[in-house]
Amino acid sequence: MICKVELFCEDSAHESCARALVERAAGEVELEVSIHTATASSGVGRVKQELRAFQALAPSRPGTPDLLVVLIDANAVGHTQRRAEIEQILDPTVFPHRVVGTPDPCVERWLLADVVAFTEKFGVQPTIAKTSDRRIWKTRLVRALEQANEIVTQGGAEFSREVIEPMDFYRAGNADPTIRTFTDDLRAAMRQRLLSA
Repeated sequence: MICKVELFCEDSAHESCARALVERAAGEVELEVSIHTATASSGVGRVKQELRAFQALAPSRPGTPDLLVVLIDANAVGHTQRRAEIEQILDPTVFPHRVVGTPDPCVERWLLADVVAFTEKFGVQPTIAKTSDRRIWKTRLVRALEQANEIVTQGGAEFSREVIEPMDFYRAGNADPTIRTFTDDLRAAMRQRLLSA
């Protein structure tokens, strides 16, 4: 059985991270997935707009996804409020199986959540002192990858698969509860999909 996953992401960095997390979670629960990206550009407002339009058309179109995954930064509003904004848009009768991720403050924080695995993989220990400034997290990720002699062309998100494959989700979740919430919800949704098949 193949689980059709539809991604709604804030930008290409979120798409790379979401893909890697979906693939990793699917491997853990032994579920084959087919991933399609509905949108991965233009920020929070555009994602919300396109999500509303996609949802309005979904009932009349064949091929509604088995699992909807939305990944959008919390930024200054915080994890709880951003998640509520997205959940308010979603109709559970259209998308009964969905997972919403709201990295706080940004997705680059998630890519640095397991400093041990990152250090073992790249041979460089990134700086992870607490800050809510997303620009600092983005700079930290790029700096750590460049110190590891990696060629960074997309802000570091192009290394999402390499970062996430060895990640210990328990350790990452202790460092950043928003990644714990997302990965727990993702695996639960996939297990539920297996049970309902």
